[in-house]
Amino acid sequence: MLIKKIAVIALSVALALGMVAVPAKADITASNLSRVAGRFVATQYSWHGLVVSGNTATGAVTITLGPSQVSLPDGRQMNPFGPASNLLTPISLDLGANNETVTPTAVSPTPCPTTGQFSAVAVCVNFTGTFNFTHGTNTVVSSGSGGLQEAIWDAYFNNGGMVVVDSTWNGTNAMLVAAVPVENVSIEDDRTGGNQVWEAQGGTAIMAAPAVLTNSSAGFGVNGANFTGGAYTGSNTYITCITYVDIYGQESPCSATFTVATSGVATTDQIGYTAPAAATGAVGYKIYITLNGGSYVSAYNVPLVTQPTVQGVYPVSNGVCTLTKVETTTPACAVANTTYGQVGSGAVVSALTLNTSQIEPELTIASSTTIYVPNPGARTVYTYAPGSHIGYPGVPSAMPPFTITTAAATTVPNVLGTINIPPGFMNYIGRTIEVCGYSTMSSSTDTIEAIQFQWDANGQNTAGKGVVIGYTNMTATGILNISFCEDFQTSVQGVTATAGSINSPGGYIAGSAAALGVSGAGANTLVGTVGSLNLADAARINVIYLHTTGTDGSGMTLQGLTVKVVN
Repeated sequence: MLIKKIAVIALSVALALGMVAVPAKADITASNLSRVAGRFVATQYSWHGLVVSGNTATGAVTITLGPSQVSLPDGRQMNPFGPASNLLTPISLDLGANNETVTPTAVSPTPCPTTGQFSAVAVCVNFTGTFNFTHGTNTVVSSGSGGLQEAIWDAYFNNGGMVVVDSTWNGTNAMLVAAVPVENVSIEDDRTGGNQVWEAQGGTAIMAAPAVLTNSSAGFGVNGANFTGGAYTGSNTYITCITYVDIYGQESPCSATFTVATSGVATTDQIGYTAPAAATGAVGYKIYITLNGGSYVSAYNVPLVTQPTVQGVYPVSNGVCTLTKVETTTPACAVANTTYGQVGSGAVVSALTLNTSQIEPELTIASSTTIYVPNPGARTVYTYAPGSHIGYPGVPSAMPPFTITTAAATTVPNVLGTINIPPGFMNYIGRTIEVCGYSTMSSSTDTIEAIQFQWDANGQNTAGKGVVIGYTNMTATGILNISFCEDFQTSVQGVTATAGSINSPGGYIAGSAAALGVSGAGANTLVGTVGSLNLADAARINVIYLHTTGTDGSGMTLQGLTVKVVN
């Protein structure tokens, strides 16, 4: 016992004098994990590969890289160019003076050579881009974004999440802005010890309408062929158009009017569509068809999914077309898009449209007291930008200016802007959002102004008219600038087309004119819960301007629209 005590005392003295080496304590702040609790760490995606077949000339050429499957530091396997080896991921090549970063214009899978270091079953990629230097066989290749774009793709294919960049990431703000965005992935910037969130924000350019549809000489339908099994029989006429859908599920204006005349032949009773041409920023398209003999302004949405039957479950395709997977805010048929490695899908419409569905969006088309024409906000470009809070996947937290409306007539509504909402977004009791905006016009003598909010979804509408869920108004003369906010809270959830209810707990409206001292203020005038809403399917919120006295000498522009998830 005495010997043991002496040994303990001796060890204590040795430790105090530094005579015994103590194993270093592990740094618990360091990790090689690429994915942790829904966060994808960009630094861990900085992979390395080789040039299998290089370029002997500069300019726009194709080289071969391999292998397409790489191991991350934590052992996870991933393809930097996506599961199908066709995504446009930038790469960095070579070292020293010949080092360069190249963003591809095309990427496609190809078998690796059967000789050398690659196995017979390995997959390589053909990479087409513009090169400033030549790069021979076995040149080292790595991520051109410090792993950022690869982490974004990995998050995208794993149901979304947050990509994290910290002080170990060797990238720049320019890389964050240049990254290809997707709707369900945000970026958490921890490089300086703070917590700045970057969200995808739309540019100022509004997406143009698709080209006018054309009839196929092969048979009945728009760009279609002979189809059977539908409801378009008899000698009737229908007007149809399509919209593009951007990566955030926002729609373009509908294409120009096109009339389909059915022949009455029993074997030609469907309408077929080929996918429209690729367009900058477009990943999907929606179809609108009138009732028999209807007018273009009353073209109704063709549902592309079935009405959900289970709370919280995304609606399934009804077979009209192959839906895009790039965005899930607005169910849409796929359009060819090389940036996201997507091919286009044709569509076949068998069922007649219903006047309880959404109508087609248009620019500078006047609404009426019965038909509220949506003012679309699809954008050609989205880029990651610093935000003030974490957004909700598929709901842009801030929209740039919308197209100016026509001058509103007295008592006639005008839709200032429309924002598309994902299926089930509001279908939870207590879910609360705040919708705010600022709108301007250059000439007006009206005295009573109002901003309305309309819930617009399939199955609940009335012949081109959604359901008003919010209403703010004020009294002032010659108002040229209007600021507004309104809160909306779900009080009843449900899965049928008329099962949901939304309450507006409060809101405000304020206005001013060019002259100092001319101003007005008002408040929410719609009291109580609004029911019979479709909260389970995709929807829109239309922001509507209305004045009931005086005149407007010009249209109004919605300068900014924000949607904030409060609860």
